[in-house]
Amino acid sequence: MDVLNDRVLKTVEKSGLDYFHFTEDEQEGLGFGQRFSNSIQKVFEKGYDKVICIGNDTPQLTSSHLLSAVNSLNSGKAVNGPSLDGGFYLMGINSADFDAVRFESLPWQTNKLASSYFKLLEEQLLRVDLLEYLVDLDSEEDIKRLFDGTDLRSSLAQSILKTLINKRASHVYTSKQTESVSFELPLNKGSPASIAA
Repeated sequence: MDVLNDRVLKTVEKSGLDYFHFTEDEQEGLGFGQRFSNSIQKVFEKGYDKVICIGNDTPQLTSSHLLSAVNSLNSGKAVNGPSLDGGFYLMGINSADFDAVRFESLPWQTNKLASSYFKLLEEQLLRVDLLEYLVDLDSEEDIKRLFDGTDLRSSLAQSILKTLINKRASHVYTSKQTESVSFELPLNKGSPASIAA
């Protein structure tokens, strides 16, 4: 979704950190975990020793989250930004602590991802800083959660809703009986962006 991609790239640029955006065309590997792992390894191969990964589906992400992650990494810790659905919107790791094989085998695109990743880090005896929980947009329930208490006239809300309606027209269903609109969104859409810290 263009509005979410644009927003996350502006957030990263505002942080002042180096970053690499891996589109789906640039990713290599058979499954989500392998493509994600290979993207991380490519950044390490460029000479960076710390990587923060984010997706495009967390509109509440700010540059402050990214800078907090950098501070954690600089103090020798891993960092995780958990999402309310059991996944994560941000992960940060030092190159010496990255185990590509075990990372690839995590239960990607499930509600057990964050807990499994945290367990992996604990097994490696790594100290982990947790950021606040945020909403990522993988389902209709996530959209409701995001907009709960949000002024729908805000520019962010309007941009997201407009994009959902325009870009997902084939996935929008209306019901005259309930006068509601529902959206079907794929899990973990978009490409991970890797930020070199």
